[in-house]
Amino acid sequence: MAVQARIAVLPPQRRDLVLHEVNLLPGPYEVVVQQQAFGVCHSQLDRIFDDNRTTPMVLGHESTGTVAAVGSRVTYVQPGDPVVVTWIPRTPLQGRRPAPTAVALSDGQIATTHNTFTWGTHALVDEQYVVKTAADLSPDLGAIIGCALMTGAGAVMNTAAVRAGQSVAVWGTGGVGLCAVAAASILGAAPIIAVDIDDDKLKLARHFGATDVVNASAVDPVEAILDRTPHADGTRGVDIGLDCTGLGANIPISLAAVRPGVRGAGIRGGADILVGIPRVPFQLDSFDLLNGEKSLIGCVGGSCDPVRDFATFTAWVADGRFDASALVTGRYRLDDLDKAVDDLHAGRVGGRAVVEL
Repeated sequence: MAVQARIAVLPPQRRDLVLHEVNLLPGPYEVVVQQQAFGVCHSQLDRIFDDNRTTPMVLGHESTGTVAAVGSRVTYVQPGDPVVVTWIPRTPLQGRRPAPTAVALSDGQIATTHNTFTWGTHALVDEQYVVKTAADLSPDLGAIIGCALMTGAGAVMNTAAVRAGQSVAVWGTGGVGLCAVAAASILGAAPIIAVDIDDDKLKLARHFGATDVVNASAVDPVEAILDRTPHADGTRGVDIGLDCTGLGANIPISLAAVRPGVRGAGIRGGADILVGIPRVPFQLDSFDLLNGEKSLIGCVGGSCDPVRDFATFTAWVADGRFDASALVTGRYRLDDLDKAVDDLHAGRVGGRAVVEL
């Protein structure tokens, strides 16, 4: 069954979005989701500001809503089920690779996407990108769980496997970084040092559990972190760094703030988790990495298992450990989506921008 929808399309070689009326007909393994809210992620700016695009694109990869239609071979959900949409496949080991979505536009063009899209009244996605949830899931949580919370909190919980008492530094306190701060606090890390160049974002980081904040535009952030993290073995630095900046030039800096190991004592250095995605090559201080026996670890989507980890995140909200609504610092309508993108690009969104439908 086809579903009429209004979706945002990014034309080739343009940076403004155009709203299209389309009919979404699910393929055999696809699901149409009538959306309640969706997040606006910083990673989508890379596609918007890519002037080499030659085809229309549909964007977005985290949302919450209700299943409106399903394809003939979908068995996981049925119409009426509440779900969240994410970009990490739910069942990647079951033999079928999820297919990227393509949408036929009324002018005959085909709009493509990397894997999913959510910027519209409805989303058409492979069924592996939806996760069933409770009917009373808050729109704020549903709009951020599929990317911001998964990526930031997952990096702490899964990739770094942070333990109580470990010291953590989070570099970049946008939506993803704030989720990393919150997860570190929930897991009992101490101290938790948030690093940014925006005092308002650092203030918000304290709300989510940061014990210390460092404005990297005012002081040397590495020295500030080293001063706050002395260890009994004589080393200084955090056990775990999480670089959420997406800036290649910042990676050797965040790595320098990680504690080194102790040669002869069998004590390895700490780890720096690469959470943000640098879009250009970067250089490292190989001596710092090697001599300090440190680790630089890549992380995609918080190393998450969506079904398992979304249940954990939902429990954090239910018992008051995570404040999903406080992460949403910009609220928009679908007609104002370009403004949400502009605000995000200009740094005017402290946490996460969400479009409510």
